Amino acid sequence: MHNRLIQSHTDAEAAEIMELMRQEIPPTVAEAVREIEDKFPQYRRIINPEHADFLAETVLRSINGFMEIVLDKDTPLTDVLEFFRRTGEIETLEGLSPEISQAAFRLGAAIAIRRLTAAAERHPKVDANIIAQVAAAVMDYLNRIAEAVSEGHRTAPAVAVESRRAILSQLVEALLDPSCPAGRVKELADECGWRLPDEVAVIALKVPDAGRWPTLSLPPEVLHGLHLSTACLVVPDPDGPGRHRAVEIGLRKWRAAVGPTVPLGEASRSLAHARHALVLMEQGVLPPNSLVRVTDHLPMMILTSDHFLTDQLISRRLRPLIASKPGKQTRRLAETFVAALDHSFVATDIALAQDVHPQTVRYRLRKLEALFGPGIYDPDSRLEFHMALRAWLATSSEE
Repeated sequence: MHNRLIQSHTDAEAAEIMELMRQEIPPTVAEAVREIEDKFPQYRRIINPEHADFLAETVLRSINGFMEIVLDKDTPLTDVLEFFRRTGEIETLEGLSPEISQAAFRLGAAIAIRRLTAAAERHPKVDANIIAQVAAAVMDYLNRIAEAVSEGHRTAPAVAVESRRAILSQLVEALLDPSCPAGRVKELADECGWRLPDEVAVIALKVPDAGRWPTLSLPPEVLHGLHLSTACLVVPDPDGPGRHRAVEIGLRKWRAAVGPTVPLGEASRSLAHARHALVLMEQGVLPPNSLVRVTDHLPMMILTSDHFLTDQLISRRLRPLIASKPGKQTRRLAETFVAALDHSFVATDIALAQDVHPQTVRYRLRKLEALFGPGIYDPDSRLEFHMALRAWLATSSEE
């Protein structure tokens, strides 16, 4: 141990210092893994089961290398560097970017250095000079293995990556084909290491007419169907913890519609509703937000799912209104009618909801009575009136 970084101590003292640090390894690994997964949840969503524990293994291997440097600063790092080069390849195959990898690596290294040096400092013969020597050597070691990880990202087998992408594309097509046997879906999922979830939601994307597509920053287990006639994404376990937020952040530059959550075998149904919602967004019927969820607009989705029946309802219930002089005045009457249904025809409540004078509301209610007669107060007709008015207001022009 003559070339150890703690060479000014006796063998017995060096052994005591090393034992203090070894005792700290298990809690250090646990804290580093927990902090990395909290800060970078991508590491909690590993696709290939063979890589499930690789984060803990990586942290442990980096700490063991730390210990080897303390014992002998000339320790050869050939095996360690190869391990971390392979780590970079695994991260690439799992869809983890080099930027995320390096940030996670720095976080884990900071925790390890803090905890292990603090453990060493508990020995009475360890002083600031020793800690400074150890820190300098360890920083050099960390820089070398960080470069090995980067090399792994750069040299990940292009064929393997491309082959997996092709299988993932086939998997998306199989999931969205209601006639595809479940066995074929499982076969493809197993081949590319995608865990079959119980439920999925499909997101329809509006592809820009020109220019570059916005970036997608989504968890790696989200399947991409960007090659399909309607570009889409398949989100596994869409109602899981943090999933909604991750989707919102990842799609902030896209116009997209999220279909309802369905069993895995009904993914095509979720896509159909998402496509319908995307059309309604383009028509201005649904809000032109960047992201719309079908389940937030179920009444309008239902009303617009069959245009013929919706037109029949509007014609049957609103003929006196829409047959009168069209324009903004007719629209204001329709809006007041909706508010009246919502507030049980109480003029003061309607006025507050519409931000107009109660006298204005009473005037409009008299006009509605003149058009429809006392039938506007019929409880049995309220639902049809409400549905017809909402549909007409959403689809008619203000002119």
